[in-house]
Amino acid sequence: MNLQFDGELLTVSITVIYRRSLLHIDNVIIDTGSSHTILTPDVLEKIGVIYENGDPVYEAYGIGGSAPFYTKVMDEIRIGPYVLTNHKIDVGILPKHHNGLLGLDILMHNGFMIDFQQLILKSHHFSLMKKKNSF
Repeated sequence: MNLQFDGELLTVSITVIYRRSLLHIDNVIIDTGSSHTILTPDVLEKIGVIYENGDPVYEAYGIGGSAPFYTKVMDEIRIGPYVLTNHKIDVGILPKHHNGLLGLDILMHNGFMIDFQQLILKSHHFSLMKKKNSF
């Protein structure tokens, strides 16, 4: 999976599927300092992801202070050829021009490695690879 580097941040494009609706999301930051993957509500609203009663809510803390987030389960998260099913993500406001953070919950727990020379993201966890469903 190819990464983009703008001189400051590494970003990747991902695809999420929620309740059979597919959304391609560009400009997701590779964030090894974030324990959770976070996507912005502005982007996810396009496929019907909204806060619903009973969704887990918590406060996250970072360099810029704290912010509220809620948790949703995506049917699929596709990162290049890698497909994760029924994976939790956090939904919350991020700085402008960034649609999300790809955190350690996905990167580390699924064996992703960053090749800085070739600017690619790869994993040797072949169990993650499967044919992509067509929606």
